[in-house]
Amino acid sequence: MRLTVPLVALVLPAAWAGEGQKEPAQNGGGTVTGVVEWKGEKPAPEELKQVLGHAFCKEACGGKAPAKETFVLGKNGDLATLQNVLVYVAKGLEGKKFEVPKAPVVLDQVACVYTPHVVALMVGQTLEVRNSDATLHNVMSTPFNNRPFNDGMPVKGGKIEKVFKNPELKVSLRCFLHPWMEAFVHVIDHPFHAVTAADGSFTIRGLPPGGYELAVVHESSRIKADVPTVTVKVAAGETKKVGFVYQMPQGK
Repeated sequence: MRLTVPLVALVLPAAWAGEGQKEPAQNGGGTVTGVVEWKGEKPAPEELKQVLGHAFCKEACGGKAPAKETFVLGKNGDLATLQNVLVYVAKGLEGKKFEVPKAPVVLDQVACVYTPHVVALMVGQTLEVRNSDATLHNVMSTPFNNRPFNDGMPVKGGKIEKVFKNPELKVSLRCFLHPWMEAFVHVIDHPFHAVTAADGSFTIRGLPPGGYELAVVHESSRIKADVPTVTVKVAAGETKKVGFVYQMPQGK
């Protein structure tokens, strides 16, 4: 399935080229940067109190329940911002081929919580799942467009690798043994994407000169961006700023 328009860790593109080619990334590509803002009423914080019912997890988190990460709000100057939002190029790259980044995207299990909560990677790029806890975890997922899996991770320091062959947004990873554990993986068919950082910021570098439509995705279906897509045109070596705004719908 191809991604359709309805969308920090910084993601650097490995390459861009025309149809049927794969060439090293050109110097002087365009950059798009910005902030995902939050306006209006803020969702009440929630705690993952189930963690305290498991002896190892309770000790690992210091006896304090961690916060649920569905809505992680931050600050960027005077702006309230939203973390863990995927920003990606939704239109403008049709017909182009890209090298798959060689470095894996890492998702760890620390104190019985997935960290980071949201990651994004390119089709064919390796997702490396680690277990930093001295307890048994299992990593399971039932994607719609990719192969499901359910792998036990009994050893601290253990790693498993997964590669997704098809684009798919909001792939949920969970742990059967610790049902509060959940992370989201966004699989994109190009390397021009980013996940907003603690201050709501994002940066996408190395875009071939041209016009693009950017979109955003958040894990929760309760909220949507006021304007879900923006158009931007970048030249070689140029930086453009764009922004998105989320808020809780009234009555929610």
